[in-house]
Amino acid sequence: MSTNGPLPGTGPYGQQPPPPQQPPMPPQQGHQPPQGYGYPQRPPAAPQGQPGYGYPQQPTATPPGQPGYAYPQQPVPPQYQTSPQPGYGYPQQYPGAPVPSARPRKKKTGLIVLLVVALVVLGGAGGAAWYVLANSATEPLWSVPTNADWSLSEREVDGTWFTDKAVVQTLSDGVKAYDRNTGKRLWATPLPGAGNQACVAPSVSDGGIGVVAYGASGAAGSHGKCDHVAAYDLNSGKELWHQGFKVKDEFNSGTKLAVARTGETLVITTDKEQVALKAADGTKAWDVKKVVPSDCNTGTYTGGKNLVRTTSCIKGDAFTGKPWTEASLVDPATGRAEWTKRFGEDEADIAISTSPLVISGEAKGVFALDEKTGERRGRFQGMTDKYYVLPEEDGSPMQQVAGVGNILLMGTAKQGSAKGEARTLVAYDLDSGKELWNAPASNTIEYIPLKGTGSNRLLVYITDGANKPKLVQFNPKDGAMTTVVEYPEEVHTHMGGSERPFWHNGVLYVSSVGASVQGDSYALVALPTTAS
Repeated sequence: MSTNGPLPGTGPYGQQPPPPQQPPMPPQQGHQPPQGYGYPQRPPAAPQGQPGYGYPQQPTATPPGQPGYAYPQQPVPPQYQTSPQPGYGYPQQYPGAPVPSARPRKKKTGLIVLLVVALVVLGGAGGAAWYVLANSATEPLWSVPTNADWSLSEREVDGTWFTDKAVVQTLSDGVKAYDRNTGKRLWATPLPGAGNQACVAPSVSDGGIGVVAYGASGAAGSHGKCDHVAAYDLNSGKELWHQGFKVKDEFNSGTKLAVARTGETLVITTDKEQVALKAADGTKAWDVKKVVPSDCNTGTYTGGKNLVRTTSCIKGDAFTGKPWTEASLVDPATGRAEWTKRFGEDEADIAISTSPLVISGEAKGVFALDEKTGERRGRFQGMTDKYYVLPEEDGSPMQQVAGVGNILLMGTAKQGSAKGEARTLVAYDLDSGKELWNAPASNTIEYIPLKGTGSNRLLVYITDGANKPKLVQFNPKDGAMTTVVEYPEEVHTHMGGSERPFWHNGVLYVSSVGASVQGDSYALVALPTTAS
């Protein structure tokens, strides 16, 4: 499909970025979720610069005795210190200094955790591959170096997808696939046009198709655009289509579009329009205006396992009419609601999770609904008074919320802490809404609950400053923590930035985004998930 209008961005390939901006300020309490079509979006954090695409470049050597593949690199630019952008409403920890990569050792067998650094330069991640084979269960099994001195991302992009053979990363200026067994680069495809940067990429990949929203990169001190969407065949790397969308953004606030994807349908929302498209070819899937009552706006969509719509409604005029909100489970193929439940004004603003189904509202906090019937489950007692709850505004569920059995886990930060935003992990009963326990809090620790593990174990990936990162398991009854495996500290310090985990077929992929990368940082690392 041809683009609607000219491609965004005019910068040449290989363009050098401006110096990074200062670290962002701490977040404000509370949240303002995005509204439906026609409502303004909340502006994101201040931008950071972006390097050019980087082709062609000089290849780096492969360590002796190891099979490799050439991947050209760019000359070393000046090194800058920067802080990662905050995620979920509280500051992320600063990346540590890089540590030299491990040497080849005897290979261990068993299940692998694969840590993926989603570097923001497509040409930076995945140079000549080397393989690091572990002599103990906690050391890396193999790795692919970045071979990049630094790399900055204006936005944190979550898209990491899987095929039978590959793990596919969304990078700042394109998508890139690696062999899941060897780490070898399979293909790399840039975004359409030059000087563009990815801004949104939902993790759903049904039909073997990945979707990325993008726009022209911002100059120093200004926000980039987010007004185009492209789709890729994840098996071949072929671009299937790209299309432009209307974004008002009259104050140059960096307002971006949201992409809610479930199955092979995506709902794209900007401050000027809203459309439902087929991921395969970008054609219209259904009319968003015909699937909601006339008294309601077209709604806010959240994708993932389920497609959930929350709408604001009013009967009569804005001054004397009676307002309310609705939540609906939507059939992604037709747009029709499988069920709709009515709530009070500002009670159902946005879904922070679609499986389990959890709704956040400004009026009465956060509560759970039954996915099949829409019947109310528990209202989480005191959640928004005690902890930060800041939903994603890109159409995807909150990354640090996971449901395991009858328990909702949320990695968050405590409000009102005398020592700043102390981070913790909190567990709630989905039916009663009762807080079951919370983990020890710290300003440096980060708890990342793991989704889709296929078990009832409460598995969490933990990073804590310069300490060794861990894969841990929590007791559902009392929150007692057991370390499953402890990794060398360089596994975390070699990555830096906001880490996003994706579990697939017993392998954990952790993507590092929105960060500065210096020295011999990891692009891809394979770790064992057992200590034996």
